[in-house]
Amino acid sequence: MRIDPNFVQNLISAVNQVQANEQTYTNEISTGVSVNSLSDNPAAASQDYLLRSEISANDSFIQSASTLGSQMQVTDTALGSVVTQLTSAISLATQGNNGTLNASNVAAVTNQLAGIRDEVVSLANSSYQGQYLFAGSRTQTQPFALSPGSPPLVLYSGDSTVTYAVTPNGQNIQMNLPGNQVFGSGSTGVLATMNTLINDFSTGASASTIAVDISHLSAGLQTVSQQRVILDNGLSRLQASSTYAQSETTQLQAAQNAVIQSNPAKLAAELSQTTTQNTSLIDMIANLDALPTLFSRLN
Repeated sequence: MRIDPNFVQNLISAVNQVQANEQTYTNEISTGVSVNSLSDNPAAASQDYLLRSEISANDSFIQSASTLGSQMQVTDTALGSVVTQLTSAISLATQGNNGTLNASNVAAVTNQLAGIRDEVVSLANSSYQGQYLFAGSRTQTQPFALSPGSPPLVLYSGDSTVTYAVTPNGQNIQMNLPGNQVFGSGSTGVLATMNTLINDFSTGASASTIAVDISHLSAGLQTVSQQRVILDNGLSRLQASSTYAQSETTQLQAAQNAVIQSNPAKLAAELSQTTTQNTSLIDMIANLDALPTLFSRLN
């Protein structure tokens, strides 16, 4: 008869393994998670990692989209006010160019137009959370000022950089409107037109000259409105992408749960079987002293 010299050692190793399995099954039942490390299930752990990465990317985009969306809404509100101010300026200038106003009335119209111009400049310098909205990438620099002179020049200190948000699926969404594209700079654009209109009223320019100014101001208003459409389209796309990312995250989380979630019924059966094995092995070790030795069998 052949005797296994490693019998006791193998028996103890078997007990250790069974007890380790018992602990694993107990942990999985209590946590509801079947994959806690790569060694538990390499394929499932790898898939879980990929799903977690996608969920994390979506979460980051959703948070960024919330902040950017608020900024874009503030920008849109500012542009809405600009449209209102420019519409009032066109109406006021048209009424003041009827040839029936006396010098006092013309001066009043001029002052009102200057007030509107100053309000538009203020709106062009709008900021959100300490960042100027119409400065391109130079968000810490006030973008607009007026130079001395008659008419004054429009000084633009921002740049023409357009910034984009990148969605989780790689789409680019325009986030800002550089101020020079909306309001102009130097002697061109809607602010420069306002300066010319004010100067022409104050110096008694002809009705035909002022009519040209009003026409240019209407064109400037159209430019502002067109830029606002670009912003609103970007805001709509951002909100839609954020909603899609939220929906996708819910689906990804469900898929992740399916990958790592434990099967309680199966685990309970395996735990019961493992507990039985552990009890049997412990009993076997406890009864080793009661087994006959080789020499007792030879006598």
